[in-house]
Amino acid sequence: MSDLMTNKLAISQWLSRLLALLMLGSLVSLGSAATAGASEPNAEAGTEGVTQPSAEAEAAGPVSCFSPKPHQFTDVAPDDYFDQAVSWLFESEITGGVTADRYGPSVNVSRGQMAMFLWKDAGSPPPSRPHSFGDVAADAYYNTAVSWLVGEGITGGVAEGRYGPNVNVSRGQMAVFLHTAAGSPAPLAPHSFTDVAADAYYNTAVSWLVGTGITAGVAPGKYAPNANVTRGQMAVFLHTNSCGTKPIAVDGGERHNCALKADGTIACWGHNSDGQMGIGTSNNQQWIPVTVRGISGATDIATGSFHTCAVKADTTVACWGNNRNGQLGDNTTTNRSLPVAVSGLSGVRNITAGSYHTCATKNDGTVACWGENNNGQLGDGSTTERRTPVAVGAGLSGVTAVSGGSVHNCAQKSNGTVACWGRNDRGQLGDGSNTTRTTPVTVANLSGVTAVDSGWLHTCAAKSDGTVDCWGYNGDGQLGLGNTTDRNTPATIPALAGVTAIGVGAYHGCAVKDGGTVACWGYNKDGQAGDGTTSVNRKSPVDVVGLTGAKSVAGGSYTNCAVKASGATLCWGLNWHGRLGDGTGTTRTTPVQVAYPNPIVR
Repeated sequence: MSDLMTNKLAISQWLSRLLALLMLGSLVSLGSAATAGASEPNAEAGTEGVTQPSAEAEAAGPVSCFSPKPHQFTDVAPDDYFDQAVSWLFESEITGGVTADRYGPSVNVSRGQMAMFLWKDAGSPPPSRPHSFGDVAADAYYNTAVSWLVGEGITGGVAEGRYGPNVNVSRGQMAVFLHTAAGSPAPLAPHSFTDVAADAYYNTAVSWLVGTGITAGVAPGKYAPNANVTRGQMAVFLHTNSCGTKPIAVDGGERHNCALKADGTIACWGHNSDGQMGIGTSNNQQWIPVTVRGISGATDIATGSFHTCAVKADTTVACWGNNRNGQLGDNTTTNRSLPVAVSGLSGVRNITAGSYHTCATKNDGTVACWGENNNGQLGDGSTTERRTPVAVGAGLSGVTAVSGGSVHNCAQKSNGTVACWGRNDRGQLGDGSNTTRTTPVTVANLSGVTAVDSGWLHTCAAKSDGTVDCWGYNGDGQLGLGNTTDRNTPATIPALAGVTAIGVGAYHGCAVKDGGTVACWGYNKDGQAGDGTTSVNRKSPVDVVGLTGAKSVAGGSYTNCAVKASGATLCWGLNWHGRLGDGTGTTRTTPVQVAYPNPIVR
């Protein structure tokens, strides 16, 4: 939860208002939805479709959760509890207000408006199928948003063939909507509200809200499930939901995974033999996510085989876990179960980790690396281990991101090309040779790259035309080419198009496609392909079963994890040591949801 709210309102007051936001009109108990209030929205609210940005509009760039640009609305004062949330909504282009200079904070939220808010907060993804509601016209401003809600299974309407777009949203309905959009996670404990019956359709959703810390009710013992939700309350909820505890990125290590959350905290799960959970202890595995201690305001994460690193808000880096080769960068080889600062490093944009080394991309487009260097993976022209950062040589500049393989790295450059260095026995550097390189070499015949990711002995790049090229070791089909022939220059994966993101594991790869589906290929003896099988490796991409709405995917050694726009995180593959985060040790051949406690606390 944001401390900012406590400066404007007593915690109990803002939590109850926030809760009102959280209860999106649902879906399952349709009879209750129909009686939630049939009055037409306020005339101001009726202009929502006119003043909202176009349905396809997306924010031009990253929007700060805690210092957004000020809004332009004259009816929202700087000391209103929803002021910051409204600024965030406005800069994110989730709303344009009810008129050019008015937000309408006291106006009740209709189900049509609510659909738009939720859909835009999710990034305006294309619906998987159209709705069939007779009361939602094809030219209604909320038409696409309603189709998305239906396609995601978030709503079934208020009655057969009816969505009820002009019906006001109650707190009970909103609870169900938001709970469903989050993937319907199990509540940590039951609520204690006397006005929410055990058999109410929103009972479980309200318990989840309480467990997340989003609401404490409107008064002691009271939740007020039939009260309407206002646009001011909705703003606070959406801001807290997106800038609070939901995961926005995941990275996979040898036996653990970690998630970067929208509030800048980090949660990890899986094996903790070397303190890679960052919780002050080691030698105990974590079956569900736990919060790394001492990290706030993080902007990027990276997991190595047995260590983890994070970029902090001040552009410095902290690392924890195994340090036998100096991969934590603190000028020692002492394992750390709590984060320690990387020595002498600042101005960092993003981070990556190999098996026992780490590299950071700096804001000036250069790269620094540290740790194991037996194969030249630090790129400084030597094979000398480094316990503090050294600059990658050979004039490497213009770098936007680096991906770490086991003992090689590849850098994506601003001109769409890629440079790699380190071990090259299987052609993983892509320069047409199998010669190990201690300084960067340019990948041959590759341009238009939008993302690059590396496995243990192979690398893949997503390109601006929606295709994917891979190179390196291919003994398990991890290049996705339909064969097992190694390549020392890039080759395009056939029949894979519309790719928006990639994630490469040790001996496999995955891609997010337009519409949020995911396809995987390569080693599959532990279910890494996500297609429900383990019988055969997949030499060509196959669709992951039942996964939609994905925004990103990350490959671990023998696992994959995908993050949806809602923050729901799903993993599949080998589950030794709890690396799937579902509270079990059961290997999964199709995605299972990570059991995030809400909020994650320790």
